[in-house]
Amino acid sequence: MWTCIAYAPVSVNKMADVKSGDIVVPGDQLCVIEELMPSYGTYEKEGIVYAAAPGMVTMNLKNRSISVVNTDGRMKLALPIEGDILMGEVSHAFEQRAEVVIVRRNDKDIHSGIVGELHISNVTRRYVKSMLDVLKQNDIIRAVALNTHEIPVKLSLVGQDLGVVLAFCSKCGNALTLTTHNNMFCLKCENRETREVVKDYGLSFGLEARPDLAPRRKSFGGRRFDGDDRRGRGGRRYDGQRRDGNRRDDRRGDSRHRDSRRR
Repeated sequence: MWTCIAYAPVSVNKMADVKSGDIVVPGDQLCVIEELMPSYGTYEKEGIVYAAAPGMVTMNLKNRSISVVNTDGRMKLALPIEGDILMGEVSHAFEQRAEVVIVRRNDKDIHSGIVGELHISNVTRRYVKSMLDVLKQNDIIRAVALNTHEIPVKLSLVGQDLGVVLAFCSKCGNALTLTTHNNMFCLKCENRETREVVKDYGLSFGLEARPDLAPRRKSFGGRRFDGDDRRGRGGRRYDGQRRDGNRRDDRRGDSRHRDSRRR
C-alpha cells in the first residue's frame, strides 16, 4: 500500500555567491551565520551576514569569519553595538529627527562614515516641540547606540554625560558659549540660542562657561507691591482722605449739619 506524504514548502536562506576578493557595497548579503561569523565591516540581521561598508570580501576559514576590508587589505571598523558611546557631527536637523555622521566610537577615531539617526523622543525626558530647539546642523554630540550591527545606528542623548559637546551659532557660525543650563550665547554676534548640552560642554575645545552672560529677568521699574497699601481705581492710593486734606468723616459731618439747617 502506497502512502502519499505532502511536504510544505520551506524557505531556505541561501548563501550569497561571494568569495574572497569580491567587491561589495553596504547591504550586500554575504552568507548565513551558520557558515561564517560576522567580523570587521559586516553585521548580522536575522541570521544573515551583510556588508556594512564598501570594500573587498575576506574569508577566514580557520576562524570561520567573514569581513570586508579596503582594497589595500586594511581592516574596516565593524558597526557599533548597543551601549557604545559615539561622537559625531549633525549633518541634517529636522523637526522630529536628526542625522549624525559618527566620527568616534568608545574614545577611538573612526573614518568609515557610519551614519546615525536621532529621534526627538530620544533627546531628553522632558517634552521638546522641535529638534531645532535642542540641537542644530554642524553641532558635535555625544550619544549612545541603541541597536547592534544595524544601519542607520539608532542614537540617544538621554543621560548625564550625553548631549551637545560643542555648538555653533546659526547666524555667524562662531562657537557658542554656555551661560546657564542649556542657554547659549555667541560672543561674536550676541545671538542667543538653546541646546541640550552635556555637563562638560566646551571643555575639550577650550571653552569655559560664562554665567555672567546669562539672560536677565525682566524688571518692572523697581516697584514693589506693599500688602499694606490699598489702592483704588487708576492706581491711586485710598486712605480715606480727600484731595484738600480733609478726611471723609468731616464730609459726612458737614452733610449732617446741612440737613439740620434745612429742617
